[in-house]
Amino acid sequence: RARNGIYVDKTKAMYDLFKDGKYFFIARPRRFGKSLLCSTLAELFAGNRRLFTNTWIDGSDWEWKKHPVLHLDMTSAAGEDITIAEMRIALQDMLLDNAHQCGIELKIERPAAMLEKLLKAAYEKYGIGVALIIDEYDKPMLDTIDRPTINKHIHAALRSFYGPLKKSTIYLKFVFITGVFKFTKTSLFSNFNNLKDITFSPKAADVVGYTEQEVRTFFAEHLEALAIKHKISVEEMMSSLRNKYNGYNFGVDIAINQLFGSVYNSYALNYVFAEQQQLEKWFESGSPHMLIKKLASNQFKDIQPKKLIIKFTTLDRSCTPEDLNSTADEYDETVSSKHISSLSMLYYAGYMTMKKYENNKISLDFPNLDVASSFSETLLPLLLQKNVDTVNEIMDGIHDVFIDQRLDDLKELLNDALAPVSYHTLKKPSTKSKTAIPQENLYHIGFYYLFIGSRVKTTIEDGTIRGRIDISVETAEVVYLLELKMDESAESAIQQIKERDYARKFKHTGKKIYAVGVSISSKKRTVNDLVWEQL
Repeated sequence: RARNGIYVDKTKAMYDLFKDGKYFFIARPRRFGKSLLCSTLAELFAGNRRLFTNTWIDGSDWEWKKHPVLHLDMTSAAGEDITIAEMRIALQDMLLDNAHQCGIELKIERPAAMLEKLLKAAYEKYGIGVALIIDEYDKPMLDTIDRPTINKHIHAALRSFYGPLKKSTIYLKFVFITGVFKFTKTSLFSNFNNLKDITFSPKAADVVGYTEQEVRTFFAEHLEALAIKHKISVEEMMSSLRNKYNGYNFGVDIAINQLFGSVYNSYALNYVFAEQQQLEKWFESGSPHMLIKKLASNQFKDIQPKKLIIKFTTLDRSCTPEDLNSTADEYDETVSSKHISSLSMLYYAGYMTMKKYENNKISLDFPNLDVASSFSETLLPLLLQKNVDTVNEIMDGIHDVFIDQRLDDLKELLNDALAPVSYHTLKKPSTKSKTAIPQENLYHIGFYYLFIGSRVKTTIEDGTIRGRIDISVETAEVVYLLELKMDESAESAIQQIKERDYARKFKHTGKKIYAVGVSISSKKRTVNDLVWEQL
């Protein structure tokens, strides 16, 4: 702010969340603003009011008392190759730095003992409660999740380190803990049973990430410049940004079956405005290779588009006393790379988001086109058993086919993509198989991720009042309604689209609407026929 930079004012949301209460936890994806939230809270509790001139909270009744602040960034104690000894040293160094900033002398000993003594010393020196902020609490565990033995030892060490929090409550004014995942049953904060989990709170829905109104307000000048550069209107530019970077829903109100949000990925949007071009920096900053391997080991069964629905209770593992006091054995079953839920990992990592909540079940989907297409580019080489360059070439061709309305060429492209898929993968699974994907489902998966990877808006099982469209694809000028038939004619698929009046849903768009019938041969394992006509 002092250098005339942009600071998106989130202080009202912070006030509403943290004015009352003492101990808080929130999980959000990487690079979404958690660390900035932590540092802002640190300055609030340090009483540095001058930093907040002209922000919302400056005119509120916030008590600008100067509390001692301990800010622990656990990324300093993490690393894929870190050892227990190295983590212990990192924790000691972190505590020594915090002690120095508080003007307190601290001896080197066990990290847990140092934390307990530092909390007490800070309270006694300043005569007021300590604000403790722990950023990325789960980073040491995440970095070693594919190393079960070291992961177990790190969990035990962290559990010991956080142990003093319960008996130090008398010294604490405020505790805020962030991370990417809500690991259940970890007992990391043993007996610290009054930790309030605000991960899914409607009030916390937009405390990180940018709302559309914030984009329009704080980035108005940059938004206009980007629109001028692309020779389109501001509204057209907003529509493009919305499709590529918006779509994250974090808050849910169970009582009224309503999701709250949605927000833009702040990290991605910062790059867009700084570089004045639409880049894919968020995905590039952390490719989900471990997740892709896990999905592949289960033959991609977890990400069948029809199956992206899970119980909310499975996802909402709040930091309750029961979870926090569970045994180490339960921890191993929950967060080991072998047992952790793929869908939960995809959600908390930010590759999926909540799109619908109803009857205690959540429908997950990609938040936006940027994540969907980038994820598909990473996934498809494994799914289709082709190299990356070949898959990208096919997806580029599919993109052009849809944009240029040349669907006569689509059949060949789809067969080029699916041709190498093994007979074992495509064959009709036996009734005893627990992981094999039925043929028709595999084609749904393959087409869905091919189309999304081609950077066209794609929806599977698109609901209408007369039924569900297998796949719908939208471009700026055209809507394509695809119906897939296994060992039936493509004409019968066209007839179903007409009889059920699937086009009615899109009549208001003013776009051309095409019905596309796709006939798949189970024996040849190819697209046997593809016909299309304008409705």
